[in-house]
Amino acid sequence: MVTVKSNFHDVNSWLEVQRQHFTLAEIEDFEAAIHIAEQYYQAQVFYPTDVDLLLHSLNCANKVAELHLYADAVTATILYALPRYCNNWLDELKNFDKKVVELIDGVNRVTQIRKIGDLDLELDEHEKKTQIEVIRKMLLAMASDIRIVLIVLVGRGELMLHLKSCQDVSLQQKIAIETMEIFAPLANRLGVWQIKWELEDLSFKYMHPEQYKRIAKLLHETRQERLDYIESIKGFLASQMEESRIQDFQVSGRAKHIYSIWKKMRKKNYDFDNLYDIRAVRVLVPEVRDCYTVLGIVHTKYSPVPGEFDDYISNPKPNNYQSLHTCVIGPESRVVEIQIRTFAMHDHAEYGVAAHWRYKEGGENNPQFEEKIAWIRQILDWRDELSERKDLTDIFKNEIFSDTIYVMTPNGKVITLPNGGTPIDFAYGVHSAIGHRCRGAKVDGQIVPLSTPLKNGQRVEILTIKNGGPSINWLHEGWVKSSKAIGHIRRYIRDLNNEDFLETGKEVYERELAKFPSLIRPKVDDIVSKMNHTNEKELQISIGKGDVMPATLRDVIEKLIHAATPQPKEDLTASELEKRLQERKDKPKSQAKSGSVLVDGVSGIVSNFAKCCKPIPGDQVVGFITQGNGIVVHRVGCQDFNRQAKLHPHKVVSVEWASVAKNSTFSADLEIIANDRHGLLRDLTDLFASEKLHIVGLRTVCRNNKAIMTFTIQVGGNEFNFTWLIAKTFNVNGVIEVLRK
Repeated sequence: MVTVKSNFHDVNSWLEVQRQHFTLAEIEDFEAAIHIAEQYYQAQVFYPTDVDLLLHSLNCANKVAELHLYADAVTATILYALPRYCNNWLDELKNFDKKVVELIDGVNRVTQIRKIGDLDLELDEHEKKTQIEVIRKMLLAMASDIRIVLIVLVGRGELMLHLKSCQDVSLQQKIAIETMEIFAPLANRLGVWQIKWELEDLSFKYMHPEQYKRIAKLLHETRQERLDYIESIKGFLASQMEESRIQDFQVSGRAKHIYSIWKKMRKKNYDFDNLYDIRAVRVLVPEVRDCYTVLGIVHTKYSPVPGEFDDYISNPKPNNYQSLHTCVIGPESRVVEIQIRTFAMHDHAEYGVAAHWRYKEGGENNPQFEEKIAWIRQILDWRDELSERKDLTDIFKNEIFSDTIYVMTPNGKVITLPNGGTPIDFAYGVHSAIGHRCRGAKVDGQIVPLSTPLKNGQRVEILTIKNGGPSINWLHEGWVKSSKAIGHIRRYIRDLNNEDFLETGKEVYERELAKFPSLIRPKVDDIVSKMNHTNEKELQISIGKGDVMPATLRDVIEKLIHAATPQPKEDLTASELEKRLQERKDKPKSQAKSGSVLVDGVSGIVSNFAKCCKPIPGDQVVGFITQGNGIVVHRVGCQDFNRQAKLHPHKVVSVEWASVAKNSTFSADLEIIANDRHGLLRDLTDLFASEKLHIVGLRTVCRNNKAIMTFTIQVGGNEFNFTWLIAKTFNVNGVIEVLRK
């Protein structure tokens, strides 16, 4: 657990503490950051408190340091308020690492999100809870680096510690509600308990001051006294387990905080005297048999409280939660709750379907979102193990929420959209009537095209007309991404008369046909029949309605041409890509640009590397012609390529590597399956470091005590020997399987 030190009152004492944990170069960065902060924070206080802004920033930075979030995060925390007081703040930071700038920018973007105080007061309770949940997710999604959220949480904790100096009681209440509803649950989900407890207790103090004082008085002791008592119990149990020769155990403890006590008293209608878990200790051991050994030790050394023992190992809860729970009379006749479980049970409780935050918050069952939260929790668990590895800060990169974006209405309501969503999707997300009448949009005050992909945190205003409906071209041009918007548009269009769609459909139909030379164009009857329509007019109406998309029509035409032509590649003479290929047939290979590929022996053709299989120099490769993305280069054997090639064999072209520049880099994925254990990640990253490989991404899932890790590594332009790397990886203790994805 992080030990929260007293607030600092001067720069020198702060620096003295940091010198014990950081290198000389890092301390120099801190000093440079403080020098800049002193210039711009002069006479500024941390609103709405009366705390000096520089000292507030240093107190936050110290807590960030204690969370082991690396020196760049500490530097960023010192300077996180700089953009508010310095217009050219980027110039001021030109000598700092780019990660510092990214963190500062991220913190400022996240803190600009409207909080619960701006929620629509007319929302019912369910809608309000839904909106709060969306804001929590938005906070996570907007942070490109998960440390941004942790810095924000630390700052919120400092605000709550000094909120008493704010003289506006209504503002105190508003901030407390924001903290309780949004920030404390985020800290809970991320597993930073010390911040979570602090936020909850301090919020409760302002939301329900009388209940807070009453419970604090009933405890008869300070929180620190309770923590000291827990430490003595932990030490005693640890010595007893060592005597019993139990190895690899872990003992942790916590003193139940005031808000949690109040919640339990209210939920279960308990009196204070009926609470047995005000002090609690958790013991983690390797095997199930060790659980019962520890239980025997506990019940031998301390007297059990009658009726307060539950065996959730023999009788798991419905969500498969497993643990032994018992209450005993400890020293000084104080009751202590003790939980005993294996490390595997604990992982399941923390990261699996029994995740603590879900049943404490009553959160919705969203497996995809929970898996992302579990991944972040594991990253935070590894931070101690990796605290000395400066080259691994990329593990905090938060790309796991990339399938969803969160944008806001002018009034601050958050709308959830799929990644790539446009103002049209946003309009339908607000209301179908607004979507139908949408004709323009402003994003952050600037007019943008309706096809503009939106980004997290943007504020969108829809410009509407009084009458009218959606355009089928929104679908044809691919401007709509959400199923909700697509459904509303199609329903609206189906309700109109068929003749209204004939002109639009005919235009699209003829445009698609014109892409193919008349000599090889299929017969109209064949196209109509292949698309299961009775005549050409009916097909055109379906296109106008959006029931048949242009891409589908184009695909059918290509298949008909391919079926009727003995040489498939000649089918593409109308394609711009094929024309360019033919024009370059007589050029020698020596003209190939460094780092490119040759297509049918020709250089200069637009090409991209497939993300599904990530080919690198030395791999056998093959090409596939795409619409608007040139030739996509796949590794031979790629399942995604095989699937596409089977459907469109005439789009397959031969490719080979041209000369590759020495400074070229390529990404590749390596999947490792291993028995989960402490130190596994450290051993693997040490191996990659010894091979001079840069890790640019990491995904991990734990199932049945197995860790499934996918490392994205960066390799040079020369041919890389994956066989050698895989062989060395098998030498790491616990590794079961290694494969190139």
